[in-house]
Amino acid sequence: MKINLLTSRLLLLVFVVGLPASLILQSRKQERQPLAAYESESYKVDSRSCSDCHAEIVEQFASAPHSRTLTSAADYPFWDRFLGESFEDPATALSYRFEKQDSEYFFRCETTDQATRVDWIFGSGEHAQTPVSLSEGWDGKPQLLELAVSWYPEAGLGLTLGQTGRDTNRVHPLGNFHSGAKSEECFACHSTWLELDEERFVSTEIIPNVGCVRCHYDAENHAHEQAEGLPSTLEDLSLLDATELNRRCGVCHRSPDEIPEQDLTPENDLLIRFAPVGMSMSRCFTESDGLKCTLCHNPHRLETRSNGQFARVCHNCHQPDEAGHTICTKVDATSQDCLNCHMPKVEVQKSLHFTDHWIRVRE
Repeated sequence: MKINLLTSRLLLLVFVVGLPASLILQSRKQERQPLAAYESESYKVDSRSCSDCHAEIVEQFASAPHSRTLTSAADYPFWDRFLGESFEDPATALSYRFEKQDSEYFFRCETTDQATRVDWIFGSGEHAQTPVSLSEGWDGKPQLLELAVSWYPEAGLGLTLGQTGRDTNRVHPLGNFHSGAKSEECFACHSTWLELDEERFVSTEIIPNVGCVRCHYDAENHAHEQAEGLPSTLEDLSLLDATELNRRCGVCHRSPDEIPEQDLTPENDLLIRFAPVGMSMSRCFTESDGLKCTLCHNPHRLETRSNGQFARVCHNCHQPDEAGHTICTKVDATSQDCLNCHMPKVEVQKSLHFTDHWIRVRE
């Protein structure tokens, strides 16, 4: 028995030592990449503490959409977008209204005289903002009710994305319920930290918005190193290759491996919402080494870049004087109008447009 035990341990040691180094490094790499807001205690670091050394970046980040992805109803500063406004769903003829009672906010279907309290507002407001209500689901987990009406910068109140053409005989008049697991995913992507209690997230312990430490997850150790005068081991995200950076952004913005292969087609308009998916299908991405999300998007501040500024990124790989570069035959090689043809804004619902990141030649 002892000999067999010793032999098995030696065999295990040989097997582990003999593993390809790349597999071991990949395993370590995955360990250092939490995919949800509750997988690392370092997420509980207050992003404001970063300003001690990174004041300019922290100040800029206050304008970034990621800094306002989730707001509690009590702290939401733009209730004038909802209060006193009515909206009627043209498909169902259901009439809706937001109202305030004492210090709380409610969403009411006036047609059926049903109401629910608004607990959180999802979205930065760049595309939309959607109020939600929380209750306890059948599994004891917090259950999100995505309300039927959202706010859009272009048109004010309108139906929430995905709730057009609703069959009110099958869904709740106030909106769509999501399972406890799905609700948890929604909050995980819109927050910096979720507290878990017996595998249930605690809605009162959410640290809202996507703060610094959500991407720079090792900030706690980094702060300790700086205080002790030690070399920094904080991961430099600018050194990530395009595929890995696309995967990191895809944790919340959706990754290609989350989409069934049969749905990865140019005709699937749902993909327009998921920039990393579209980007990964583009020849500009698959046939280059450096087309990263951050070439066009600075995650630290609100971008107001023009088509011409984006086009300059295109021209890095599409220069008429460079051998092997593909040149557009429809316009002048120095055109600043690349996006309107190859990455247009597509209306996915009335008053809601997304830039299609599947870069391609369109008919």
